[in-house]
Amino acid sequence: MSDQNSSPILSAEAPASPPAWRDVCQHCNTLSMERESWWERIVSDPEAVPRVDESEVTMRLRGNEFAQVRLRGAALQCHIDPEHLLLSHPGARTVLGDAGAAPQPKLVQNLAELASHYGHVRRRACRHTDRRQAILDRLFLRHPCVLAVDAPLPSGRVDLVALSAQGEAVFFLLRRYTDGDLRLRGRGGIAWRMGELERWLADEATAAAWVRGVLERSGALRTPHSRRYASSMFSQSYPHARLLIVDFDHAQRLSGLPQLRTDITANLHTALDRTAVQSDIHCIGDPGNISYTTFFSGI
Repeated sequence: MSDQNSSPILSAEAPASPPAWRDVCQHCNTLSMERESWWERIVSDPEAVPRVDESEVTMRLRGNEFAQVRLRGAALQCHIDPEHLLLSHPGARTVLGDAGAAPQPKLVQNLAELASHYGHVRRRACRHTDRRQAILDRLFLRHPCVLAVDAPLPSGRVDLVALSAQGEAVFFLLRRYTDGDLRLRGRGGIAWRMGELERWLADEATAAAWVRGVLERSGALRTPHSRRYASSMFSQSYPHARLLIVDFDHAQRLSGLPQLRTDITANLHTALDRTAVQSDIHCIGDPGNISYTTFFSGI
């Protein structure tokens, strides 16, 4: 017969395992102290733009997603496009012969070889550049207020997130003047994308948790840009999506741009049932002229 006065035995809960991104960052930070390691070569690249997601670290170069670093078991794996790992000259041709004599193309086979041939792999990765994505990377490298570029959200990807000196996070979409979705009405158009982003921003708690997550994850990875996250003080998110339109010349500024901006404003009124604030649409012909003031003017 059991003792009714005995205390119940409670099993101790197993401690929660750290999130995947934390383990990835710890392994990367250890490797960054090893001179000439493959990770040290990548992270010390002056054009490398890091992004720490929930389960991996993505390194971008000139608008290209150069490498995704993930943890498999107890070791890191670096995912790189196979064509970037070819050791032949970009203009070289492979000579084909009989099956038994066909030469095998030389490839980077492991992480040690990646460290040795990093410059070659880098050149291959940067042969082709997406102009819009390259602009985002340059803005990140130029402005310490930029927290993330091309970041995934439940509502879709946001091109740029910047944090003001007052601690307000602002979410941007960036488009070139010739991009088709600027003129597309309805689903898939820029007004629809801004509407989706604003509906997500309307949940202040969710938006705040996302920004704090970016600050925590990015601050855990040791890079030349770590200081911007350590010194950032977040207070709230700006409730409206902002749009940057770039890459237009003087003739386009005078002819097509005013009507384009009017159409976008009208489409935003339909999508959001509100009149778009003019200061939320910035038109900068040369993206090199985008400044800190541009990001936060009118807020």
